[in-house]
Amino acid sequence: MTTRKLTIEDLQLNVSIRGQGSPLLLLNGLGGLIRTFDPLREELMDYRTITLDVPGVGKSQMPHWPMRLPRHADLIAEMLKQLGIDQVDVFGLSWGGALAQEFALRYPSRVRRLILAATSAGPAMLVKPADILDFFGRSKSARLRKQEGSRNSIQTLLRLGMVNGMLTVNPRTYYHQLTALVGWTSLLRLFRLRQPTLILTGDRDTLVRL
Repeated sequence: MTTRKLTIEDLQLNVSIRGQGSPLLLLNGLGGLIRTFDPLREELMDYRTITLDVPGVGKSQMPHWPMRLPRHADLIAEMLKQLGIDQVDVFGLSWGGALAQEFALRYPSRVRRLILAATSAGPAMLVKPADILDFFGRSKSARLRKQEGSRNSIQTLLRLGMVNGMLTVNPRTYYHQLTALVGWTSLLRLFRLRQPTLILTGDRDTLVRL
């Protein structure tokens, strides 16, 4: 695996490239670090997988102000240009699925095929902001005392992700990423997605309904 720093529009991005073959761009969910995709990438060695810590996540630079989703898409386009990659397949998970849609809509010639997993066209928020604020608003001792309840709750998922090093522990990151989604939708533009698209969803997903 090769990890490198790219400077794009005065922001340093942490980018990871692995394997050989057809390029596949992996876009992470809310707060997701590069290593979240490691198990999947182990199964995709016939592909050249590219992923990154989006701005404010992991080892990528935090922007001064929250960025809207279209600007995130523009940064992705510039990142691929710097890497010398003209066209990719794109896999977007949750928050990254929204970014994948925006990227495909803004740069249709750059996307060959699209995979959207556990995501939304925008009108239904992927995660309730109140749940994120509630999680970070609690004191550590209060969180430990609180009964876990459903293991699929957003609080439980955040806790497990952070403990396992899959999610960032920086609350500011979540505020920035949630702000990127405010008012965003692809619903009225979905007809413009001409790429072959695979949609993956689960009937027991407590965050994104089937």
